[in-house]
Amino acid sequence: MEWKKDTKIIITLILLQGIIDYIYVFLYPTVNPIRATLIGTTAFVFLSIPQLKKFIGWNPKWAFIPIFANAFIGALSVQAGIVQSKSMESAVLHVGILIITYFIVRKIKK
Repeated sequence: MEWKKDTKIIITLILLQGIIDYIYVFLYPTVNPIRATLIGTTAFVFLSIPQLKKFIGWNPKWAFIPIFANAFIGALSVQAGIVQSKSMESAVLHVGILIITYFIVRKIKK
């Protein structure tokens, strides 16, 4: 059942990014590519924790890419004025980017 594994990974990545992003609201409040890079790096570190790596079942070198791409494209979208940070449109954009990037990375890594 590929869809169950995909769903588990996507939900885990969305939750992880949400938690990391929430932390960076306080540590680095400016939405920009630097913050996106910090979010991606932090995601890689978290995804490298053996228990989370085993739970997600996907190598951290691949699993962090959807989070990083999402944060980076999302930050550029905010800076370009396409969406407003912390808005519903921004949330929908983030989830969409993460899901699309996940499937692209999964396809490439096969």
